[in-house]
Amino acid sequence: MQQSPASPLPPAASRPLVCDDAQAAALMHRLASAGMRHPRLSIPCYDHALARGEGLPTLRRLQLLQGLFFARERLGSGALLRPALQQALAQAQAEGLIRQVTRLNEALGRLSYQAAEYQQASAYWSEALDLAALQPGSLEGVAPCIGLAQLHFALGDWQTGQHLLLDAQNQLRSGASRLAARYLQAKLLLNLGVAQFNRGDYAAARASFEQGQAWARSIGHRDYVAESLWHLARCAQAAGEDDEARALCEQAQQAARRCGYVWLETMVSATLTELAMEGEDWEHAIRSGEQALGLARSLGARRQQSSAHKALAQLYQRAGRLSDALDQLWQHQALEAELYQLSLPERLSALVRFDHLRQGPEERMLSLSSQHFNIETPEDLRLALLQMREQVLAILGLDHWTVWWDENGQQHFASIAQAGKPDDAGLSPAQCGAYLTLLDESHEPLVIRDMRLHPHASALAALPSAQAQGGRIEVPLRLQQQLRGILWLQRAGTERAWTRDDLLSASHLAKICERLMLSLDLSRAKAARQELEQEKFASLGRMVASIAHDVNTPIGVAITAASGVADHARRLTRVADGTEKLTRAELQGLAQQLANAADLVDRNLQRAATLMGDFKRIAVDQNAEAPQRLALKDYLQSVVTVHSPALRRARVECRLEVEDGLQIETVPGLLSQILSNLIMNSLTHAFPKGEGGQLRLEARCCGPLLRLDYADDGVGLSEAVRAHVFEPFFTTRRGQGGSGLGMYIVAHLAKRLGGQATLLRPERGFALRIELPLQGAAAAARHDATEPGA
Repeated sequence: MQQSPASPLPPAASRPLVCDDAQAAALMHRLASAGMRHPRLSIPCYDHALARGEGLPTLRRLQLLQGLFFARERLGSGALLRPALQQALAQAQAEGLIRQVTRLNEALGRLSYQAAEYQQASAYWSEALDLAALQPGSLEGVAPCIGLAQLHFALGDWQTGQHLLLDAQNQLRSGASRLAARYLQAKLLLNLGVAQFNRGDYAAARASFEQGQAWARSIGHRDYVAESLWHLARCAQAAGEDDEARALCEQAQQAARRCGYVWLETMVSATLTELAMEGEDWEHAIRSGEQALGLARSLGARRQQSSAHKALAQLYQRAGRLSDALDQLWQHQALEAELYQLSLPERLSALVRFDHLRQGPEERMLSLSSQHFNIETPEDLRLALLQMREQVLAILGLDHWTVWWDENGQQHFASIAQAGKPDDAGLSPAQCGAYLTLLDESHEPLVIRDMRLHPHASALAALPSAQAQGGRIEVPLRLQQQLRGILWLQRAGTERAWTRDDLLSASHLAKICERLMLSLDLSRAKAARQELEQEKFASLGRMVASIAHDVNTPIGVAITAASGVADHARRLTRVADGTEKLTRAELQGLAQQLANAADLVDRNLQRAATLMGDFKRIAVDQNAEAPQRLALKDYLQSVVTVHSPALRRARVECRLEVEDGLQIETVPGLLSQILSNLIMNSLTHAFPKGEGGQLRLEARCCGPLLRLDYADDGVGLSEAVRAHVFEPFFTTRRGQGGSGLGMYIVAHLAKRLGGQATLLRPERGFALRIELPLQGAAAAARHDATEPGA
């Protein structure tokens, strides 16, 4: 990393710059004009002027430093000047240079905001606004006002941010002809367009962006011209004009590269990623996403890094790169936790005058969010929520709170964060379907001042924990856009209305709960991935063990026969040497024995080679995912042959009924894993008393699909087992060698191949139908892979 300047005002060179104040002012103006149009070219000029400017007044040297920061910031290297700006601020304060103190606070606020250090940013910008109020008629308050508007944008409060921008616009009306005013006008209009865009007023946003672009062109500010193109691309994207959006993005990207605007390159790459995903151009989406992540890292922009990690996790998951997807998701979660802690202080005292938030509850909520919980099991999650209970009740002034959680994604919500015994009934579609639908479709918390007026009071009244009176805030908790939990915050009385502060605190608490639930889901996904790998190798190990006996038997027979051949050969040698004599009949008998032994050797080695060939084919296939066109009957016979030793020991016969000439284009490794799991599942569970039985595997073509019907005539499944058979880690033989992953892997791999697995209801035993596409299953395996346990 490049070394940051150690001093705000570098020591002078051997030939100092000598000029009077008027000449210095003219120099500042020329450098500012050059920096506006060509920041990269102006940086050496600023460095040179600072190095030789020992004789300049402190005011001018501070202006040079501010100009250098302005140029470097646009090229993504402004953070290198942070120590110098902090020392310059102290020097300006000591000398009473109020305007320079104002501008240095504004510059440091921008650096803090870019690093997501919102508390520090709000402190710098608030100080700058206070100082600007002491300079009537100046434009010093415009930039920090824009900065505070951006902080409100980060809070999701677009309306207040827009009002701040309109206040800043009023300050600009008196000085629109000045260079600095025109620059601020362009900056303000672009930010105003952002507020309008996020409030859904796309026509007004487009007009603001076009006006901002015109102001930027009037001063030759190429960065803002390029940025306006990107904003207009987003407007086109929102209007469904994807081709126009893509063209504008490409223009913005080229312009950003020409002027070295790294932040804009990052944002354009993220938008191109979104457009590629919408157009299902997955390879382009991955390239753009990886580019956005690299650029965000170079800037140290945490929020952009987090968004890039999230997008790449989805893309890698779709591409079947499950390990990479999980790694991206972990990094996204870590950054989101860091950003959440950094975002809470932004609402503290430095910003209280502009957002009207109370300080106390926010500080306590920050302390709560900073607590670390190790969540690996559902019990860990419940204990963590119970530990938070007293703090939550105190911070929000509650009488009670409940967290409902859908543990398995089956839309059955159990209470896990209340003291005492949890509700047995829970919330399910059968009892509360309309209520759950309302929450799932709601994008805002439900605020109920009087529970008697709850729209679903009658359905909820049957719950043991039902609240007959008082008020409640109900917040949906979502993971990956799915309703996975519900947060209830309850008060016994109705005399106190829920306030905006209460809603903000409820939203913060919901984010904490979602983060804890996501931690558990990620831990489960990681464990499932490890279990899947272990199960894969265990399956291969069982296959090796089962085939070892059948391979050893023909090899042993061949060795014995070969030993007999050797004995007969030695006897013939003695006959040739004259040491032993044979009659014609004895010689003919010896020749027949040699022929029989050779035939025995040949047949048994052929049998061993066939067994090993089938085993090698299946073993290699299970470790490869390259698509192939298979003659299905021969391939299925190979899979059954590999399992024949285990089938014989269990006295189970396997009948194979496949249409002749039937072919499929698929990933053989995944297909063999499906069939191997089904066979081993039957041998493990279907015939517990060892009485033997029969398996049946039928394959036939049904239009564009291959239909595989698998059945055994064993003990079958109870209704309770049928309800959970495809769930990971569900087994009826816990502690007896059952991993609980066999049928989950079958369904999971069928989905990867673009098909599905469906339980049938035979009169006896177990039956499963798998439907796979005859063509295109390979592509489905590449693009539709899903994360185990997700």
